[in-house]
Amino acid sequence: MIIGVDCDGVLTDMSEYIFEYGEKWFKRKPDNLNGCGTSEIFYCTEKEEFMFGLKYFFTYCKKWPPRDNASEIIRKLNNDGHTLYEITARKFVTQRSLLGWYSRYLFEHWLKKFNFNFESIFYCSESTAPKDKLSGCNKYNVDLMVDDNPDVAHYLANKGIKVLLFDTRYNQNLYHDNIIRVYDWNDIYEKISKLEI
Repeated sequence: MIIGVDCDGVLTDMSEYIFEYGEKWFKRKPDNLNGCGTSEIFYCTEKEEFMFGLKYFFTYCKKWPPRDNASEIIRKLNNDGHTLYEITARKFVTQRSLLGWYSRYLFEHWLKKFNFNFESIFYCSESTAPKDKLSGCNKYNVDLMVDDNPDVAHYLANKGIKVLLFDTRYNQNLYHDNIIRVYDWNDIYEKISKLEI
């Protein structure tokens, strides 16, 4: 199969990063444990979210670890003959600026650091993530996409793409015939092994 894989929320647990560093920055507990992203978790303004990101985003990019077994399962899927593409809507990566270049550099360095091996990377804008991810899926003729974002997953599922939805607090109410919920990377491997697309 040709498999697309998201990063933030799939290769990493981005919510845990926001909880941990958000408490330091906002000096309080999260307002909404079921939120997706800083503004939903801490009920903050765009400016406050930007300032938090300015302080901690690059720490996340450099140091935040992958989910358990993510790298090993990616390697096993490659060894099984699947082709995997990284399709991510990470902050700044589509900007044609020094900041955009630096964000892409950090991401690619992080992938190497944790031994992730993807055929290629397709960068998406956060503001148009569902459409951009569909473009990435179409470009690579993806059979299956692994994602956590409910808006992205629903959009892709409606366009006929099978989605493995990484189970999170913020996507509990999403159901679709083209969506299969997964709970960790071992579960992803098992579900992919059983799928016939």
